[in-house]
Amino acid sequence: MHNVDAAGLGIGDDHPPRIMGVLNISQESPYDPSVFADPEEAAAYVEDMIDAGADIIDVGLESANKRLEVLSAEEERERLDTAIETIDAVDGDAVFSIETRYSEVADEALSRGFDMVNDVCGFADPEMPAVCESHDAAVVKMASPPDLERPGAVGETDWTERCDPEWAADANYVDQVYEALKQGGFTEKTIVDPAFGGWSEAQTLEDDRETFRRLGEFRELDRPMLVSINRKNFLREFVGRSTEEALPVSLAATALAVELGAHVIRTHDVAETRDAAIIGHELGVGPEAFE
Repeated sequence: MHNVDAAGLGIGDDHPPRIMGVLNISQESPYDPSVFADPEEAAAYVEDMIDAGADIIDVGLESANKRLEVLSAEEERERLDTAIETIDAVDGDAVFSIETRYSEVADEALSRGFDMVNDVCGFADPEMPAVCESHDAAVVKMASPPDLERPGAVGETDWTERCDPEWAADANYVDQVYEALKQGGFTEKTIVDPAFGGWSEAQTLEDDRETFRRLGEFRELDRPMLVSINRKNFLREFVGRSTEEALPVSLAATALAVELGAHVIRTHDVAETRDAAIIGHELGVGPEAFE
């Protein structure tokens, strides 16, 4: 397994699971506790996450809600100042990740203090890999079609235009996720994300569940893996819990995900998720047992 150095933080099989806490500089975000517009308040929240065990802080400039209009690169850059002020004010040690689909936003963020990039459009901006390489920065590549306005919409992609038609005819959803990650290649510091959640109308809860069951297959990409499963619908529906009641199922899934090969867990519940990840790492049989 290829390991990644993210600003001095080791990620991969040779390292313990890493926890990515979430901060949103976006009033559109669906999770209110993580949303801040004031840099001082945001910095205090980040410090709490670091104290709770976050290794990485992922800062989002816009909501990923597919029902909302996509911000332009210029609109994201207008919000970047708040993000920069926030990380400058933080008293604590963490790797800071900027969530963006635009190479120009990533370039500015990396130039002004951010350490890595979380690209929810999976290199749909063809300049993104080169920008990250120029800064020697790690980058999360989420499974996505090559479309800046449809992050994660793997199931809505016409794969007959991009792959062998016979393969496309037989491919199931997880096959498509795997192919989406492969297309466009990787940098030396790429971390893959199989895109859990309702990214498109075509994506079903069963698609997410089958992706989870087959997490071990993504190890064949030879890149560390990030999963974002915190309080997701595909878990909650099993037990009939609301978002507010869904922490226990998230923690159970976290331990399983680590056992199946996840290296980074993105979460709003840092302390609890950290503990679950440690249990999965220390007591799980390991992903090799499922290969």
